Amino acid sequence: MMADVHDLISGRRRPPDTTSRCLAEKVTGTHDFEVANYSLLVGRTGAGRAIKSAPFTVGGCIWTIEFYPDGQSPADCFCCMGAASAYVTLCGGGAVVPTTAIAKYTLSLLGRDGRPSRLWRRHASSATYGWPNPRSWGFNVFYLRPLLRLSGCLDGDRLRIRCKLTVFAAPRTEDTTPAPPPPPELPGHLCRALRDGRGADVTFDVAGREFRAHRAVLAARSPVFNAELLGPMATVDKDAAVRVVGVEPAIFEMLLHFVYTESLPAGGFDGYGTAVTQHLLVAADRYGLERLKLMCAEKLCKTIDVATVTTTLALADQHHCQELKNACVAFMASTPKVLRAVVATDGFKHLMASCPDLVSNGSLLDSASVERK
Repeated sequence: MMADVHDLISGRRRPPDTTSRCLAEKVTGTHDFEVANYSLLVGRTGAGRAIKSAPFTVGGCIWTIEFYPDGQSPADCFCCMGAASAYVTLCGGGAVVPTTAIAKYTLSLLGRDGRPSRLWRRHASSATYGWPNPRSWGFNVFYLRPLLRLSGCLDGDRLRIRCKLTVFAAPRTEDTTPAPPPPPELPGHLCRALRDGRGADVTFDVAGREFRAHRAVLAARSPVFNAELLGPMATVDKDAAVRVVGVEPAIFEMLLHFVYTESLPAGGFDGYGTAVTQHLLVAADRYGLERLKLMCAEKLCKTIDVATVTTTLALADQHHCQELKNACVAFMASTPKVLRAVVATDGFKHLMASCPDLVSNGSLLDSASVERK
C-alpha cells in the first residue's frame, strides 16, 4: 500500500509506450559520361581495353562507367558485326575499400536530344556488387557499332552514355518514441514570485517573522487558506498581518514553498530529521495539504526507530495517518528485542498514559506487559 502512496505523491506513472520503425530506403542517381572524338577510339583501343568515367557517388558508394569501344573481349560480336561493351563498376564505399551494395542499373546511349535512346537502352534488375560478388555488371553487347550512326546517338563525333543507378540501403531500425516533454515551468515561476514578493498581498506573522505571499495562490491550494483569506473568516483589514500560532517559522517557510511549487526546498527531506518531518506533517494536516501530508508520512515510515516510534505513532493516530500508524505498530512488534527496547523508553510510558487506546487492542499491550514484568 505504501508503494501505491509513494507513486501517488511522487507523480510517477506507468512508463510511456515506446515505438520503433524499420526503414528500407533507396537512393537514385544518374551520371552522364561523354566520349569525345569517338572515331579515334574505335578500332584503335582494342578488345578488352576500357575507358572509364570519372568516379561518381550514389548511395554512399563510389562508381564508375567502364566503356569498351572495341568490346570487352574478341568474342563480343553479333553476326560478325563488332559490338561495344559497357559496365557499371563499384570502386568502393567512400574512402574505404570496396564494400557491398545492392543496386539496379540502366545503361543508355543518349540521342541528340539528350534523351535515352529506345534502341540502345539496357537495364537490369537488382544486382549485388562487392566482394565476394562481382564488382562490375553490365552488357557485353551494349550496341552494335555498324548500327550506331543509324540510331541517331552519334552527335558529330561525340557519344554520350548515361548510367542510372538505384542503390538499396540496408534496412535500419530507429527509435521513434516521442521525446519526453520539457519539465514544467510553472513551479519555477511561482517559486520566483514567492521569493521576490512581487504582487504579494498578504503578510503572515509567524513567531515574529514575516512572510509575504499571494492570497489567490494560497486560497487555490488550501481550503484552510481559502477560508481564512477569502471566506467569512477573512479579516476586514487587508493590510493587517495574519498571525500564525503553533507553527515554527522554518516549518511555515517549507509549507509555503510546497504550496507554490508542489515540492520541498532543494534536497527534499534529505536535510531534515524526524522532528522536522513530524512538525511538517502537523502543519500539512492543519492546512489541508493532503499530498504533503502523505509525503511526510512516507518519510516517517522509512525512519522509524526505537527513539521515535512512540511519538510517531501518537502523531499518526492524531492526524489520521493509518499507513504510518500500521508501520509503527509493525515495527514495535517486529521482534521481542525491539519491543523490550521500546517499552523501556519514556516515550512508551507517556504513550501508555496519554493514549492507552493505541496499545490496548491486540497482543501488543499483552506483550508489553509481559516484558515489563
